[in-house]
Amino acid sequence: MSDLDLPESSNPGPHDPLSAFHLGNLTVEEKGVRASQLLCSQFADHRGLIELPALAVLFDHCGGLPFHRVHGDPAAATLQARLSLSTHGRAQIGDLLAARAEVVMHDDGWGSSSVEIRSGAQQLCCFGTARSVRVGRAVAGAASAAELATASPKCDDHHGVTLPAAIPAGLSGRAVVEEIATKQRDPGPLVEMLNGTVEVLDGATEREAGVRFRSATDPWMGNMFGTMHGGVIAAIVGQAGSFAGHLHAGVGQEYSIGDMAIGFYRSPAVDGGEVTVEVTPIKTGRRIASFEATMTSYDDVLLSRATLDIHYR
Repeated sequence: MSDLDLPESSNPGPHDPLSAFHLGNLTVEEKGVRASQLLCSQFADHRGLIELPALAVLFDHCGGLPFHRVHGDPAAATLQARLSLSTHGRAQIGDLLAARAEVVMHDDGWGSSSVEIRSGAQQLCCFGTARSVRVGRAVAGAASAAELATASPKCDDHHGVTLPAAIPAGLSGRAVVEEIATKQRDPGPLVEMLNGTVEVLDGATEREAGVRFRSATDPWMGNMFGTMHGGVIAAIVGQAGSFAGHLHAGVGQEYSIGDMAIGFYRSPAVDGGEVTVEVTPIKTGRRIASFEATMTSYDDVLLSRATLDIHYR
């Protein structure tokens, strides 16, 4: 079916990270917040699976709100300086995720919140912490983050998203990533949503090979300051790390992102310029591989750095 044949959608496209990732049901409590995310095929990766990057906006957004509410100057803005996420199991397409975040320690300048995300079956699938910092600026006329995503999340699949074809069992991880890099294989709906492309970076040995992932920014990726939302940065970095993990997978081997710790140094503009993530292996093994990912702007300014652990099965 061509785009011209698709029925008109009541949801013409995302206008912010929360609508893009189907966040809603945001409720504020004394020390924390709760929110939901409705997962659909739009958030699947190149394997047709839901992976950690699809949860990053929910985690980041919920992780920052509790400190924003309890620090000494509610009129001042806050940002996340660092996230640490651990996963176990896997959320499924169609799940209504339930997130809960709560301040565990803070003063007027800094705060740390715990974040947990449960799958549609109420199984804990992601847990971690968000470190937030008060910044000395607020945006006049901008909606408070606590006022957003209060409606129930909805999914409108009239845009025609389909899952990628199954990966043949006889392909190595490197072969899969190379096929995606050369456009012989679908990169997956989430990569397309992030305007992403991937290429393989050869090292001195196979074990030293990495990936370069580029994402063209878009206005919907922005926060209230007009720069990229931290959850979108984490999603882009996480997807780059996922490709690097797959690059080192054996023939038919399954993998998942077990852990990611990411620091935010600068937030890029969302005016169409590219951001680039280069991922290099720290140590690779049969059960676990560790990677370092560095995001830079189009003019080579350091934006973010992360470490990721990939679990193989």
